[in-house]
Amino acid sequence: MNMASKLIFRVGVSLEEIDREIAANVDAAVAAAERGKNIETKRTISFENWATFFRSMTPNRIAILEHVSAHDMIASTRALSVALGRDYSGVHADVAELVKLGLLERDGNALRCEIGPDVAELVAA
Repeated sequence: MNMASKLIFRVGVSLEEIDREIAANVDAAVAAAERGKNIETKRTISFENWATFFRSMTPNRIAILEHVSAHDMIASTRALSVALGRDYSGVHADVAELVKLGLLERDGNALRCEIGPDVAELVAA
């Protein structure tokens, strides 16, 4: 069974709507698996409103995601700050938030990102 992954950012969606969508996606995935079909997994990160989205997804954080996703791995947060020409403490804070959101992964000191611009989608209510 082959699994592709897609990231969806949702803004301004109610919890009830999210619950309904999760249930529908689970049902569809189970039905596809029973038929031996490929399953497209969807990771969704929901934001209460636009202010929360823009507070979380700043231009600097998007630049970090773009840089890390363009490389297999970045050796450390310090190496990332040097590559981006930014102050270490600011990059460290941005990396911590992106890890919390599940957009970056730590492997020891190293950083990985499986999200590229071709696998992300923005959905607004």
